[in-house]
Amino acid sequence: MQSSSTYSSAGVTPVPMARQRYPRQLALSIVCWSAVILLEGSTVYAADVPWGRALPAVHYIAWATFNWFVFVPLTPLIYQLGERYPIVGPRWASHLIEPHALACFGCLCAQALARGLAGWIYTRHHELPATFIALASEWIAMRGIFAVVAYFTIVFAAGRAHLREQAREREVHQAHVQASVASADLERLRIQLQPHFLFNTLQAAITLVQQDPQAAEDVLLRLSQLLRVALDEMEANEIPLSRELEILDLYVGIQRRRFGERLAVEVHADASVLNIAVPPLILQPLVENAIRHGIGKRKGPDVIEIFARQHENDLQIEVWNRNSVVEELETPLDRRGVGLRNTRARLEHSYGPGSSLIFRPLSPAGAVAIIVIPLAADARAGSQVPSRATV
Repeated sequence: MQSSSTYSSAGVTPVPMARQRYPRQLALSIVCWSAVILLEGSTVYAADVPWGRALPAVHYIAWATFNWFVFVPLTPLIYQLGERYPIVGPRWASHLIEPHALACFGCLCAQALARGLAGWIYTRHHELPATFIALASEWIAMRGIFAVVAYFTIVFAAGRAHLREQAREREVHQAHVQASVASADLERLRIQLQPHFLFNTLQAAITLVQQDPQAAEDVLLRLSQLLRVALDEMEANEIPLSRELEILDLYVGIQRRRFGERLAVEVHADASVLNIAVPPLILQPLVENAIRHGIGKRKGPDVIEIFARQHENDLQIEVWNRNSVVEELETPLDRRGVGLRNTRARLEHSYGPGSSLIFRPLSPAGAVAIIVIPLAADARAGSQVPSRATV
């Protein structure tokens, strides 16, 4: 859709916009040509003074005005013609003859005739009489070349401005396209994440059906509550970290029903980072991964620790689990499974190359997942939580 403030795809300035711009361009034309008139009048006056034949200064200003006054209203039209038929970029050569050579000839004729008429009237009352033809011919001979240069300078400037505007429009369009693609990708990731999350949680409920029906019922009730909250929040691109931790607590509650007192989740988040915005459900896949590779594969208790702190100009969230079992596979840790791949992709789409999802194995066992989100200047907190040493 073409707005009234931009050029059409064919490079033609819409007529209503051209009419609105004419008064502003005319004002600029008056300023520029007034400077030319003053410069020419003062130059000729200064040249006559040493010879002792100088006339009153007003005569020089009058003749300089006669020489260029037609170009004042024509300059905005020349500029708009240069925008419509630029002499730079593609097809510039075809525009030189038609319309610019013809338009330039018309402008020269109009100015020469106007100068001849104005000069003829002026000389009849203030100076030695001169004929209309002589005055018009004199202007063409003495100032025709300068007028041609002025015409094509205006056209060239208009063409350059037109190309810059087209380039800017292409950049804006490309930015809109990229934003639309990124938005579509994020929506696809959200849609992909929700069934994945739902499937894994239902699997946990199915496991409990035979072992503990009451626990299975409680898991399904918690899942219903969690899905209501999660689906609402997934409509937003970002939510406060405090809200993300509340949603995570609902998920952890489901897993506690499954594993009982064997599972403990500890959150260590500095109060200064709780209001920082993060993508919704960004932590759930990491905690799920820690549970699946930790207590899900080993007997005995398990503790998952979550640290949230500001590190320099980044928000850094770490998910630790000393009991995780990391299989040795060719696929990088952070690209295994739908949830982890989506987490990395969502970070890249939302925050660009400044964000990252890092997995590090721990020694002798376990793993840590680290989310790094760059902070805007106004979101950088002052205090920090002491960082746990990473391996």
